[in-house]
Amino acid sequence: MKRRLALVVALAGLAAGLAVAQDPGLSLGLGKFPVFRVGPGKDSTGTQVYSFTYVYGAVVFDAAGKIVDCEFDELEVSTPNYDGASMPHFAGWPGTPGYNVTNHETEKVEGVSPNTVESTAADVAAWKTKRERGDSYGMNPKNDWWKQMDFYEKLFVGKTVDEVDAWFAKYASDTTGRPLNPASKDAKEKAKLEALSDADRQVAIDARSGATMSITDAHGNVLAALRDAWNKRKPIGQ
Repeated sequence: MKRRLALVVALAGLAAGLAVAQDPGLSLGLGKFPVFRVGPGKDSTGTQVYSFTYVYGAVVFDAAGKIVDCEFDELEVSTPNYDGASMPHFAGWPGTPGYNVTNHETEKVEGVSPNTVESTAADVAAWKTKRERGDSYGMNPKNDWWKQMDFYEKLFVGKTVDEVDAWFAKYASDTTGRPLNPASKDAKEKAKLEALSDADRQVAIDARSGATMSITDAHGNVLAALRDAWNKRKPIGQ
């Protein structure tokens, strides 16, 4: 078994070496970007919910700065008074006063968190990223977070970071950051869409079939993490 494992590792290393030899201009960037949010919403007693989202991504660039491949994920953590069953929670450090805890079925506050070493450790151990949460993340079940993120990742490929930013500046709402919506009642969004050529308008409409969520807001700024990956890139194999 050990010899077989060693062979697999050796072959993987050889394949990676060949890939680098064929394209020595490849570089890899590991990007991140944190966002603190007041919300989402308040609990049944009117107490504020707080959350943070930590975006991170691995991005491969070619010699011209074009994105060859990328993978993004997000860790979103809230206070325990948020009623999302799959939402990771953090109630506070051990020994600090407890925070409201909401029952996910009734959506009512049922008590306060104990904030012991054991309870805090259990909270942290249960944290899952949005990709790990899968369809339980709670967005539109026909187009959940991971599916939309997959769409955006494919959109990034072949573009530079500046070109990705330019795409969103052209085809996304200046207010929400979401791909322009033909059904929007917002005057500014409608005007921006109508100012596009027929071909460009179709690009925006097609984009909405793959993703409707923003990736530049308090839910997680993926574009900022992408930029961070570019700034931190290092040559592969050197």
